[in-house]
Amino acid sequence: MILGESYRILIDESSKTAEARRIARRVASAIGLDETSTEKVGLVATETCTNILKHAGRGELIVGSSAEGRDPIPLLDLMALDQGPGFANLNEVLTDGYSTANTNGTGLGAIVRLSKVSDFYSLPQKGTAVLARWWRNGNGNSGEKTTNLRVHGVNIPKAGEEVSGDAWTTVQHNDVVVILLADGLGHGLEAHLASCEAVRVLRDNPDLSPKPLLDRIHHALRATRGAAVAIARIDSAHGKLTFAGVGNASARIYSGNRLCQSAVSMNGTAGHHCEKVHEFSYPWPANGVLQLNSDGLSSGASLERYPGLALRDPALIAGVLYRDFTRGRDDSTVVIAKAS
Repeated sequence: MILGESYRILIDESSKTAEARRIARRVASAIGLDETSTEKVGLVATETCTNILKHAGRGELIVGSSAEGRDPIPLLDLMALDQGPGFANLNEVLTDGYSTANTNGTGLGAIVRLSKVSDFYSLPQKGTAVLARWWRNGNGNSGEKTTNLRVHGVNIPKAGEEVSGDAWTTVQHNDVVVILLADGLGHGLEAHLASCEAVRVLRDNPDLSPKPLLDRIHHALRATRGAAVAIARIDSAHGKLTFAGVGNASARIYSGNRLCQSAVSMNGTAGHHCEKVHEFSYPWPANGVLQLNSDGLSSGASLERYPGLALRDPALIAGVLYRDFTRGRDDSTVVIAKAS
């Protein structure tokens, strides 16, 4: 599995639970989780799929890997997403013994106990999102945190494709975090190679600001299909976000769940025709949230529709936006950075 990509399993019948458990365990082993943690991942996959079938009838399980910290440590995120009846009071539902489906009511409580980190979001008649996370080291710490930013995302290939034509990454340089999202032209392997080349350029040049970095990416992608690229550089200590973009990758800056600014991207495709690149600076709020997404999500994707969602884990925010706004006919990627 490619770090930063996600598996998507549609859950609409009981046989999918075994498939979800198998995939979740395979990803856990691939990133180096020990046997005990791998077994816990499999149990949570079973619990979340069972809950989807009991309460919503259908939904999807997202299994993804990413990394966090100055010396990145691999993480496994497992998310269960549905658009079922939802819950009015999640705290009540998380209490062992509570049930709305004539069960023993231990499902969500078990997820809390079995995972290292868990988070939940639900709205009545809108659905429920469940996040469970594990990481490779066993000391209860997912990596040294040297900034107050957390970055997570969801990257789902177009149905029928082996790999996603989108790619994203984040690097830390001193006290600054740089986040890149690339959407390779089209989909499939050639689009994937283009977006991965953009990721490589950032990793090789973590100290560059967005404009010269995007210029370098533009030259590096000339032998590829090209890509839409969005680059955000967040300096939390100075309350500043610097941005450069080309193509139709979207970038939005929020203060909590209130939209403050949509960042400006130039027309064109990195690697082919590209208008003169400009770099823009925006205020970065103390409670800032950055949303980057490819055009696999519709233009209506916005935190403002979801009360309290900006307070949740960035991976869970990304999952809810993906669930409700994916177009379903292209690769779909959404990345969330937020102050912790």
